[in-house]
Amino acid sequence: MLIQSNRKLLFRSRAGDGVDSSTATALPPRLQESARRAISAVETSLWPALVLALGLLLPAGGIGKTIPVEGCAAQVNDRTVTVTEVMTAMQPVERQLRETTQGVELDRKLEDAYEKTLQSLIERELILDAFRQQKDMNLPDKIVQSRTEEIVRTKFANNRAAFRKALDGDGLTLEEWQANLKKSMIVSFLREREVDSKVSVSPQDVRAAYEKAGDTFRTPAQVHLRMIMIDGGKTDEEIAVKRKQAEDVRKRLLAGESFEDLARQVSQSAHAKDGGDWGWIDPASRRPELATAIQALKPGEISVVIPAGEDLYILKVEGQRAATVIPFEKVQDTLRTELEKQEAKRLYDNWMTSLRQKAFIKKY
Repeated sequence: MLIQSNRKLLFRSRAGDGVDSSTATALPPRLQESARRAISAVETSLWPALVLALGLLLPAGGIGKTIPVEGCAAQVNDRTVTVTEVMTAMQPVERQLRETTQGVELDRKLEDAYEKTLQSLIERELILDAFRQQKDMNLPDKIVQSRTEEIVRTKFANNRAAFRKALDGDGLTLEEWQANLKKSMIVSFLREREVDSKVSVSPQDVRAAYEKAGDTFRTPAQVHLRMIMIDGGKTDEEIAVKRKQAEDVRKRLLAGESFEDLARQVSQSAHAKDGGDWGWIDPASRRPELATAIQALKPGEISVVIPAGEDLYILKVEGQRAATVIPFEKVQDTLRTELEKQEAKRLYDNWMTSLRQKAFIKKY
């Protein structure tokens, strides 16, 4: 693979993307069906070139590079990716960024979005070039035309004038739109052949992932906790007064007064207004002095006054829940899906590496 990069702008005309139908046969029926299924994903858009069918997102993360304003963004073998193509493809991300970000941060994220979009388009060209090199394959125009008619029928109530108006709004001719539609179909079924159809996750893989997840599917023991917190004071005199106050509150609780009412009256914690209710918590999430006391209490019991840090605490456990483990049967589908995504990414990355090694790629 030869990859070059410089800052020079080139002005090139885009080479044709078609395959000579006179020297190629139609796609096998299975791949024709794959293409048909894949293209249903783009029927809601009038710019199918944006749907790269690569399963890629455009994450943010700065690269500090100035974006060219015109000309050629990259060359992939004898094909070019223009700056206009990149800027058009990143429009949805750009709109979102401009609504949420400003200044230097906006510039950084726009540069990153440009780079990520360019990378996606380069990968698309690699896939399209791989298709062109397979001279025994072709995607007949009649399949693209058939899908176009279906989109007009289902999305535009068979109103071809409305369809044309939408194309005009995007600045596209029918021929340009169908060319992009065809590219998306090609990318989709080649990805299915080289990646999706090869993804395999065995039941043993799913079970191993479950065992490896460890505490991920375990819920620790919990208690429903109420707490009264009183400032412990600063001086020796204040400390003595506060301690007596806390002990008096505890005596009132033991005498039968409502913990909830007293918490609202005297507690100085953030949950005082809730009657000292901290809800269901993992005792280990509290500071050690409190965790030990919580674990020793039975439901309904009132703790002694507990000094912790600069404050005094009185605790009550309303209820207890034992630790639980989410059964394998309830999470196996989620685990399988995640493993399939990981395997698909691995296969896709390997596929791209292979295509890059055979390609000439130059970014401007």
